[in-house]
Parts: sequence; structure tokens; C-alpha cells
Amino acid sequence: MTFPTSLNAVYFNNPLRDWLIAVGGAVGAAVTVHILRRYVVRHLEIAAAKTDTVADDYAVALLKAIRTPLVVAIAIAIAERFLDLPGSVDHAATKVMIVALAWQGLRWANKTVDFWVGQYEEKSRAHIEKSALAVLRVTGRIVLWTVIVLLVLEQFNIEIKTLVAGLGVSGIAIALAVQNILGDLFAALSIWLDKPFIGGDAIAVDQFEGTVEHIGLKTTRVRSLNGEQLIFSNADLLRSRIRNFSRREGRRLVIMLSIAPGTPAAKLARVSALITAAVDSHAGATLVRTHLNGVGALGFDVETVIIVPNPDYKLAMEMRQAVLLEIFARFEAEGIALARPVIAPVAPPPNVA
Repeated sequence: MTFPTSLNAVYFNNPLRDWLIAVGGAVGAAVTVHILRRYVVRHLEIAAAKTDTVADDYAVALLKAIRTPLVVAIAIAIAERFLDLPGSVDHAATKVMIVALAWQGLRWANKTVDFWVGQYEEKSRAHIEKSALAVLRVTGRIVLWTVIVLLVLEQFNIEIKTLVAGLGVSGIAIALAVQNILGDLFAALSIWLDKPFIGGDAIAVDQFEGTVEHIGLKTTRVRSLNGEQLIFSNADLLRSRIRNFSRREGRRLVIMLSIAPGTPAAKLARVSALITAAVDSHAGATLVRTHLNGVGALGFDVETVIIVPNPDYKLAMEMRQAVLLEIFARFEAEGIALARPVIAPVAPPPNVA
């Protein structure tokens, strides 16, 4: 039997020629995928390093995630194209190909979640807790894995509607049992993603004020101005009115002064100009208004409003003190006295006979 004639020899219902083509195609596809993967990844990495877009970086991550299961699936697809296999063998090969693609899909799912969570972490820097990133990774993987597993089960002719319905009923029962925990968990995700505040921010929740120390899965911990630690449930925290002092552009300070009641009108007319000059002498303070407000129990009331651009409380108080000292110095130079409270003398106790 000559060589060309031997190619027509039938083995397992297929000529040797078809077997060689199928094997050659599978091997060639595997080698081609390997070479292209290395070549494309190397050049795409160089190109991606020169751009600011994330699409090319994501493509590099997916290409690096290609492993043997994808090559196996391609090889089986090529072999089935050229070979006439028995029904049982063809069915088994198809199932193996589906499992191989599913395995590769799971790896791509992991890489996808890790890539985009990493991008989010890079943008957020230190503004997001590590536990938040862990929750995002786990949640993303569960969602993608569930979709892939359901698709595979459907290809294996497994009725997934009943399975999904059963999982839905079970999920509702579990959700009702742990609804408080789930509420706090979703509230934590909302805090991490929406960022109404971050770690280190000075906030006020109702009548409580403090600095955010930790944002956890169930609770957020705030160090109060008095030193104790306040612990808020995440769900309750989002239902409250939160004031974030760290994000305001500055602090608005109101200064109330009382001028001595015997001060002449001519000197009272100079008060606003003196206060304006005192505020303008400090570059860190901006005068909003200053007016004689009326006559109070101690004397003539003067109300002044200034803006300090730095939101830090300590710096604002230092600026307030500096402005007050400058006002007092200018009042003293002009002979304008501040009102002093009158303290009634205390009568001595009666002598007891």
C-alpha cells in the first residue's frame, strides 16, 4: 500500500487523511494561539503603556488570562469539523469543549473583576477601605460565576428554571432572616461607592460630632470631640442627616461684641470701620458684614460675620482669636470700651443671735 493510498485507509469511520488534518489543525491552532498570545501581549503592553485609556490595559489582562482550556476547546472544535465521529463520542467531545470554555470563562471573570476593582482602587486611593474592595471582588465574582454556571447547566440539558426558582425562594427566606445585616452591608457599599464621607472626615450626625475612624461592613466608628468612640449602624447612619465639615470651603464665624453704654455716637460710628480694618489686616479672614445691631442688656451690640477659608476648626479658632485681639487693640487706641457685666454685691449673711 503506497503512501497516498494509505491516507485513504479508514480508522474509526474516518480516513487517515482526515485524522491527520484534524490533528494537524488542532496542533496548529494551539501553536498559533500560543505564538499570537505572546506576540500580541508583548506589543499591546508597549502600546498600552503610552496611552491613558484602560481598554487596552483590559485587553492585555484578558489575553494574559488565556490558558490551556481555551486551546483544548479550539482543538476539539477543529477536530469535530473534519471528523465524522460516533454520536456518543461527538456528544462527549462537545461537553468537554463546553467545560473547557466555561473554565476559561471563569478565569476571564476573575481577571475582569480584579482589573476593574483595581482601577476603582487606583482612582479612590486611600479613600476606600480594604474590606470594601474585598466585598466588591466577591460580589462581582459571584454574579459572573453564577451566569457562567447557569449557561453551562443549560448546555447540559439541565432544567435551570426550577433551580433558579428554588434558589429564589431560598434566597428570599435567607434575606428575611438576615435583613438587618444585609441592610447594613448594602449601606456600607453605598457609603464606599457614593462617598458621602471617607475615613478622616469630620462629620456631624444629629447632635453627635467627630472624626470618621473606620467604615466597616456593619458599622461606622466615629471618634467624638470628647474622645469617646461612637458606633453607628451603617443603615441608621444613612437614614440620618449627615454634615461633612471636611468638605466645606471654609468656616463662617459670627463675632458678637457689646460696646459700653456710655460710648458717644461719634465713636460708635467708627466701630464698623475699625472692625473692617482689623479683619482686613489678616489675609486668612474675609469680612462678610459688620453692623451695629441694637441695644442689649449690657450696651450697644455689634454683630460681625467673617469667613475663614480653611475648614480646620483649630485654625479657624486661631484666626478668630487673632482678629479679636486686633479689634481690641484698635478699640483701645480709639478709646472705645467694651461693656462689662455688672455683678451685684453679695449681701453678708445675717448675724444669728
